[in-house]
Amino acid sequence: MMDVRQLWNQRMGAFLKEAVGYSRYIANSGTIVFLVFAFISAAYYYSVLLEKLPRTYPVEWFIVLLFSLLLTGGKIRTFLKEADLVFLLPLEGRMGPYFRASIVYTFVFHALSIFLLLLAVWPLYNHRMGTNAEPFLPLLAYLLVMKLANVVGRWQEQRLRERSARAAHAGGRWIANVAVLSVLFSQGFVLGNMIVTLLFLVVAIFYYRTLSRQYIHWEHLVQIERRMISRFRSFANQFVDVPHIENKVRRRAWISVLVDKVAFVQRNTYTYLYGKVFARSDLFSMFVRLTIVGLIVIGLIRDEWGKAVAYFIVLSLTGTQLSTLRQYYRYVFWTHIYPIPSTARQDAVIRVVFVAMLVQSVILYVAVLVPFTVGWHLVAAPVIGVGFSYVYSYRLLRRKLQEN
Repeated sequence: MMDVRQLWNQRMGAFLKEAVGYSRYIANSGTIVFLVFAFISAAYYYSVLLEKLPRTYPVEWFIVLLFSLLLTGGKIRTFLKEADLVFLLPLEGRMGPYFRASIVYTFVFHALSIFLLLLAVWPLYNHRMGTNAEPFLPLLAYLLVMKLANVVGRWQEQRLRERSARAAHAGGRWIANVAVLSVLFSQGFVLGNMIVTLLFLVVAIFYYRTLSRQYIHWEHLVQIERRMISRFRSFANQFVDVPHIENKVRRRAWISVLVDKVAFVQRNTYTYLYGKVFARSDLFSMFVRLTIVGLIVIGLIRDEWGKAVAYFIVLSLTGTQLSTLRQYYRYVFWTHIYPIPSTARQDAVIRVVFVAMLVQSVILYVAVLVPFTVGWHLVAAPVIGVGFSYVYSYRLLRRKLQEN
């Protein structure tokens, strides 16, 4: 008879072994040094922000938004595989220990995220609340209980077949989390909030117990696991070649049409190819996310040095992420028999990365101008943007391509 808990331990162990193996390459790439530098810079400007921020500024709503998203979101790691649809699905009635282990595993990792986020916003929370701030440990314990309830609820929602139904349930949980957290971070552990929280939990227990009577949506769980593994390997692929990466292609006609403007000549074959890859792959989504985050962060910073540092950090992160463009079509046979010089592939990757970083530097410059105050940063930012985009693409990235 199969021991399903032992099976889960084996699969979890295999994933952790793979993750630890790739983490060595990530650590040796200089990323840790960069993150330490970014952390020190962020900590400094965080302290400057606290000194200038009025105590009456309603930062609790920002804290509520962050924690509500963290409590509501998150995927359940099950380590399921395609073959399980054939071999494990008939054993669904005996899979309880397997899925309970998945819930505990997911909760532990999310609990760490909650601890780190609370640690990060703690100075901001104390600055706003002053002597009315609740102690750290009771606040952490309360948030962890809420997260456990959300993880269990999320698991039961995975039984639903319709995507819209799962989204509606997640939306309902988010509204409930916002309602409870808004009282918690503005008034503390008041009796009314505790009663409402308890009522939410009781109602949730009875409601989600009815969902637990439905069969598990195995296909959906397998798809989630495939996406999470693919996301992890795509990240690791920035530092070392990772085999068997699954890349989802999206049409995105509105941006892909810009690539069609490339001159239709032989020397632009790879430029056209990698331009389409950038437009239709997850790289473009990453590019948009980093650009939006960069606009918000740079726009909120008032110090000239802070704007320049944040501007450089966002461009650096984008360049690092876009460097994975070189891995696409690298092992596809047909692209190696084109009657084109072997250096054309490298030149095309460099050209696409340079253009993308240049576009982002222009967009981010809008945030540098907010609020408009005359200073050296207005001239320095474009120089940093154009200069770093060129140096990274045509010097650092070219060297990396030649080494590989």
